[in-house]
Amino acid sequence: MVSPSVTGLELPALQLALRAAELGSVAAAAREVDMLPATATAAIRRLEAQLGAVLFTRSSRALRATPEGEAFLQRARDALGLLGDGVAELREPLARVGGLLRLGMPSDLGTRVLRPLLDEFMELHPALQLELQVSDRLSDLAREPVDAALRYGEPAQPGMIVRRLADNARILVASPAYLARAGTPRQADDIAAHEGIALRLAGRPGHAWSVQEGDRTRVLRPRVRRTADNGLVAREWALAGYGIAMKAALDVDDDLAAGRLVQVLPHLRSPSYPLVLALAAGTHLSARVRALGDFLQERLAARRAAGPGPVSPPAAWRTRAPLR
Repeated sequence: MVSPSVTGLELPALQLALRAAELGSVAAAAREVDMLPATATAAIRRLEAQLGAVLFTRSSRALRATPEGEAFLQRARDALGLLGDGVAELREPLARVGGLLRLGMPSDLGTRVLRPLLDEFMELHPALQLELQVSDRLSDLAREPVDAALRYGEPAQPGMIVRRLADNARILVASPAYLARAGTPRQADDIAAHEGIALRLAGRPGHAWSVQEGDRTRVLRPRVRRTADNGLVAREWALAGYGIAMKAALDVDDDLAAGRLVQVLPHLRSPSYPLVLALAAGTHLSARVRALGDFLQERLAARRAAGPGPVSPPAAWRTRAPLR
């Protein structure tokens, strides 16, 4: 609910105050909108009265924002920017998506699968600029310099806007060369005798793998000699024959189809590990991000339909409820 004190603010007076702060002069701001300086000063004083705070310190030489005024005006500038984006997007069809899109994505899937899809997306939208942050580090999206992030798994932070792009699970894989040398595991307990390749995420070493065997949860503990915080490195170690890795099925679909990797103990799977497009709580859902979600969901569904694994059903944006 919007506070009554906010709904009563005069938008022209607020815009005038912002411009006066930028120019350091009420008179200069007034001239830009063909207004008398006295009228502009009166409008800003009414705004200060509504806010119950002094926005500017005035002298014969300069106009400066007070500390409280500077903080308020920065928030107001951000809010008006979001409002302007919203109005522009209502008028601008998605076929003409443009502007800067800052996107985070995981290393393995991002480098090999998503990057070519993003290139195709940019060809469809020539006015779009793209800035990528490629990392497997799990961090608070609100603290990252990105507009949205492609991630595996349901985000833990409440209030995030989330769209599921593709169903997915983590599976055990190894190269044919490794299995020929070390033998193929026949049951879950056999994993303890095999070399494992671990992926460290969020500070957890990843030396224990939680899987479902029917209705039962099992924890597998291979002999781990190699650990990385990068999914691409873990996959390359598996391809080179250094052991068994637990990888997202989306990451290794191509390798399984080409025979470069083999799924080990296919009856074992992790709990659901979907690929999602997530925005931090309070983030503006722009036309750029909406269009990207539509595009990636369509392309990934076609990709999964052509290979192993389930196809994600159509999904809409939703806000993840706060944890209780």
